[in-house]
Amino acid sequence: MMKVVALALLSCVLLTTINGSDIMKPPEDTNLSKLSPYFREEMLSLREEMYSLFSEGEGTGILALQVLELVREVGDSVKRLEGRIEDLSGKQQEIVSSFNSLSQGMSSNFEGLTEQTGLMEEKVEKVGKKIDVIRSEVRLISQHKLTWQNTTWDDVYHSDFAVDGVYTKVATHGGSSSNPMQKSGQSPIKGNILLIDLGGFFKIHTIKLWNRLDSNDRFANGVLIYVDEQLVGSVHDVQKLYNFRVNPEVYGKKVYLKQSLDQVINFIEIQVFGSGPYSPDEL
Repeated sequence: MMKVVALALLSCVLLTTINGSDIMKPPEDTNLSKLSPYFREEMLSLREEMYSLFSEGEGTGILALQVLELVREVGDSVKRLEGRIEDLSGKQQEIVSSFNSLSQGMSSNFEGLTEQTGLMEEKVEKVGKKIDVIRSEVRLISQHKLTWQNTTWDDVYHSDFAVDGVYTKVATHGGSSSNPMQKSGQSPIKGNILLIDLGGFFKIHTIKLWNRLDSNDRFANGVLIYVDEQLVGSVHDVQKLYNFRVNPEVYGKKVYLKQSLDQVINFIEIQVFGSGPYSPDEL
């Protein structure tokens, strides 16, 4: 019963202290180390209130002793809490220190990554310039590329012979000749076609047609030369070599020859010179 009275009395004192105007408010700072002075100050204030209260009354010795014992227990609890606060404060400092070290490490790594990225960009730029130089060179772009013709003479004179890189002064072209040739279908009809797939989007500079060297060189007449869908030249006389200088800004993926007369297409070699390859988006 006495303990209940003591607790009630202690509660009254605490409520009186809390309702007072001179109560010390907890600090707003979230730093745990700053909470200890607050608790210590509150304990001293509470003890003074208790001594003052019991010095005015009579016959309350036992009750005062019990209340003081409770105050000591509260004081011990506060001390343990202070120790815990100090421990948490130390851990907080360790966490902050670790975070700062981690931030510095990340900053250093980021700076290193930024430097490496800059070096890589410089290398890519240099490679890009070299590629542009290589692409700008006018060179042979048709040799050994894929070819097709809609008909083939005697199933022997295939379209691939037109881009095999073999063109000599030997005037014989049939059988086991060292100067093979391409020749379209055995039935002379309009519309014989020979196509060369360049394998990329190139800027076309010059197209050369190497005619056969014997008496059948007339088959070159009537041939039309296209780059994709654009007409770039035509054959209307007999020559041993035809050079077609293409107009500037002509680009394409395929070069094909179309015979406009009732006769075959027949050449020793076809050469396409140009630069690239490019992307259509670059134009």
